[in-house]
Amino acid sequence: MKTPKRTCSTGLTGDELLLFDFLFDKSLSFQHLRMENYSLHMNCQYSHGLSDDELKITLNSLIDRGLLRSRIGKVLRKGARAYEDGNLYTITEAGGRLWELERLADWDRFVVSTERALSASLRGVIRIVCRSELVGRLCLGAMFASGSVSPIGPIRARTVWDAKLLPWKVFERVVSVRCQIDARTHGQPMTVHWDVYHASRCWWRDVSELDSLMSMKANMVFIEH
Repeated sequence: MKTPKRTCSTGLTGDELLLFDFLFDKSLSFQHLRMENYSLHMNCQYSHGLSDDELKITLNSLIDRGLLRSRIGKVLRKGARAYEDGNLYTITEAGGRLWELERLADWDRFVVSTERALSASLRGVIRIVCRSELVGRLCLGAMFASGSVSPIGPIRARTVWDAKLLPWKVFERVVSVRCQIDARTHGQPMTVHWDVYHASRCWWRDVSELDSLMSMKANMVFIEH
């Protein structure tokens, strides 16, 4: 399976870049980053090629170069339903800058989506945060049309300033687009028509969506010329 396209404009190795793909928007433990766990947690069909010992060396090297930082946090204990203190790895601003150069991150089309159920209610809330209200509404509309969420209330939007959407990046101004949804299906298996969701997608939430969006833009440029 092919990995996302890169520009090769930095000194990051292929394995380091794949680690950054996983870490660009979250902090993760060593267990998440292991070669045999990577594809499961990243929901992809490829992985890096680092053994556990090589992964430890690579993570320490990235920390020494100022591209990652490590802190003690709660980590799920392997093989148990309990948490213990362990290392969590987070990308730094310097690491994030290299990642966005390699993946050509289009922040004007980046969206963060979150869902939560309201207590003692059959309702939940979905929120889309991004730079453009139009992009947020389009993303929300595609989710409604694909069946991934069921709206039961009006769509509301508000401006948020100095929003830290990523561990290493603050957005000066974003728009929060939110709507109440039917929470009875929250966390339950459902049929989602992903072809409908992707049909006119102009936004991205993860590396896979970013890569396909860049491919679509490249094809459009080719056709125009």
